[in-house]
Amino acid sequence: MLEVYVKDGCPYCEKQLADLKKKGVEFKLYNVSADSEALKRVREQYKVDKVPVLVEGGVVQSIGFGGGG
Repeated sequence: MLEVYVKDGCPYCEKQLADLKKKGVEFKLYNVSADSEALKRVREQYKVDKVPVLVEGGVVQSIGFGGGG
């Protein structure tokens, strides 16, 4: 299943979530602002410091949304 990593107050995250919902894509949401384990995972395992991040099957599919993030 698609994993989506976001943070509080991020307009790009909001746009990414709206786009996924519009397309009917199922996903598991992780908020790195509230979930320290998710933050650690996205930084250490996926080597990413920017959100939103989409991960599927342990592989990063995209970072940011619409050129921002």
